[in-house]
Amino acid sequence: MRVSFATDDSVKYVGHLDMARAWARALRRAGLPLAYKGEFNPQPRIQFAAALPVGTTGLSEIVDIYLLRTMNPPEFLDRLGPALPTGIRATAGQLVPAELPSLQSLVNAAHYRVDVETGESPQAFQGRLDAFLIRREAWRERRRGKEEARYDLRPLVQSLHYTGPGEWGQSFEAAMRAEPGATGRPDELLAELGYGTAPRQIVRLRLLFHETETQPCAY
Repeated sequence: MRVSFATDDSVKYVGHLDMARAWARALRRAGLPLAYKGEFNPQPRIQFAAALPVGTTGLSEIVDIYLLRTMNPPEFLDRLGPALPTGIRATAGQLVPAELPSLQSLVNAAHYRVDVETGESPQAFQGRLDAFLIRREAWRERRRGKEEARYDLRPLVQSLHYTGPGEWGQSFEAAMRAEPGATGRPDELLAELGYGTAPRQIVRLRLLFHETETQPCAY
C-alpha cells in the first residue's frame, strides 16, 4: 500500500529513525496484515520515499507499506488512521505492485515553501533571491559524523521564487534536488541567503519523481 501522509509542527523535530519507529508501532496497533523483514528482530517492511529534514513539516510525504494480502485502500486507511500518533495524518492510499522500483530510486527533487522572519522590504528580499540565482557557485560545508564535506549548493537549487509576505515575514518556494549524494536542504539555502539563525517555518509541499512515477490518488 502506497500511503501519502502529512505531518505538523508537533513532530517536526522528530528524526527519521524515530519517525520510522512511530510508523512501525502504529501499523502493529492497527492490526494490518504486514509483511516483516529481519530474522532475529522482525520489523514491518516499510519504505519512505525520502527522509523529512528535521525542523520541516510535510504536506505530501509518501511511504510504501508491504502487506501479506491485498486490502481495499479505504479500509486500510480507516484502520491505520486511529493508530497513528498525534502529528501524523494519512491522507491517501493506493495499491501498487510490490515489484516496482523503490521509491527512493524514483525521487529526484523536493518542493519547499519557506517562511523566514525578517523586517526587510519585499524588494530587498527579492534582491537576495535574485542575487543567489545569478551565482554560478555556492560552496558550503556539511558535517557527516566527525568529518566535514564541502559541496556546491547552487546546482542543487532547481528553482527559487518569491511568494510574498508571509506569516513570519517573507516567504519563498524552492525546488531542490533530492537524489543520493546530491540533496539540497532548505536550511542550507537560508544560511546562504543570510538567514542562518533567523526563525523560520519550512514545509515540504511535495516530492518530485522521475516521469515514470505516479503519485498516490486520493481515497
